[in-house]
Amino acid sequence: MVYNRLFEFSTATSASSDTILGLQFGKSHVAYALKNRNTQQLAALGYVQIGQWEKPVFETFIATIENLLHPHQQVEIAYDLADLSMLPVAGFDEKKLQALHQSMYPFEGPAVFKTETMAEWQLCLGYPVPASLYRGCESFFPKARVRHAFKLALDSAGQSGAQGKLLVDVGIETFRVIVLKNNRLQFFQTFAYESPADVLYYLLSVCEAQLVSPAETELVLTGLLEKDSALYRELWQYFTHVACREATFEASHFSYPAHFFTTLNDLLLCAL
Repeated sequence: MVYNRLFEFSTATSASSDTILGLQFGKSHVAYALKNRNTQQLAALGYVQIGQWEKPVFETFIATIENLLHPHQQVEIAYDLADLSMLPVAGFDEKKLQALHQSMYPFEGPAVFKTETMAEWQLCLGYPVPASLYRGCESFFPKARVRHAFKLALDSAGQSGAQGKLLVDVGIETFRVIVLKNNRLQFFQTFAYESPADVLYYLLSVCEAQLVSPAETELVLTGLLEKDSALYRELWQYFTHVACREATFEASHFSYPAHFFTTLNDLLLCAL
């Protein structure tokens, strides 16, 4: 069983009914963050690499964060799963969306197909959640608010003009690209990568296909990307407007780049 803790931050603050727990579940990772609703202070954060979702992995994760759980805290969940399909809201049919999805992305194992509506974008999303992960979340967090990380990214995207905007979120072995133009969704896809050259190749290919100029478009980065890395330097050679969207954590002695955990921060900010 693969279970590697890559990043970890904690304070002396304990879980209570005044804390908000954010959970981000990906195909090969899980991340969490806990903050106090009243003080807005970050109490704990972690990022764990896993092999695949199965019952022992979920149980190990729950044991890892047991001290952060409280029966009356608010819980926000984001499924950051790559296999994502969509249809327009008008005339939406869940069975059609699932059939479309499985024709493009055959399920790799037991899974629960989830759908959600993005009314402001006039789209319905569909994606499979590994059955062990879905059942674990249903059991331990039955009142949690759940959405896909793709929706979080769009909700936080801001304005996009005719020159376009690329939202790029970098994971351990994959990265997600969203292209917006004139405040409309133009393209989305998740790519696997092994080297900086792979990322650059895919981004330039996307720009060419979507008629977006690297010299004019905004490139907004989040995820596991160091500003002194080879990939970051490569991007600056081809893109003129490059920026990292930083998580606005209220935390003392936080030693990691804040843009590593932007999705977690977005989750916490969504809490009512």
